[in-house]
Amino acid sequence: MKLVIPDSVASAQDLAAVLADVQAYAKWASRELIKQKVAGKSTGAQPVISPEAADIIRSWSGGKDMTQTAIDGLVKALEDYKKSAPSVTITLAAVPSGEVKVRLVAWCRKNLAENVLVSFRLNRNILGGLVVAYGSHIHDWSFRRKLLEAEKPFSEVLASV
Repeated sequence: MKLVIPDSVASAQDLAAVLADVQAYAKWASRELIKQKVAGKSTGAQPVISPEAADIIRSWSGGKDMTQTAIDGLVKALEDYKKSAPSVTITLAAVPSGEVKVRLVAWCRKNLAENVLVSFRLNRNILGGLVVAYGSHIHDWSFRRKLLEAEKPFSEVLASV
């Protein structure tokens, strides 16, 4: 079984929330399997989990019923993913919409690493553009840097307008 993390699960915090949901589901499923073996019927309602956690559970099971072994394997796979995934920090000048976040995460997972975790920061001082920190590298494509590196000071450019 292959672990597929949706692009809406971007950061380590998102992954931790999904892991908590899957662990709650695993605890419920364990009790339900015992109840079904002993009493032959289910008595508890499934816990409410996030849509992302539900998607991960569904893709992990491959459309089949989840066994306790499969659920334990999913929890272990998520924990391993969290420990081993490289991380990228993207700093923006404004709060990105959900669609922008998902597109940036999809790009990072396609071009950097399939299992990369992306966290977002806000820094209005960069004025626009973005700053990307990946490993020991920082790539600054901010408007602030462009203004500071310009041949003519910004005040001269404004005076000539």
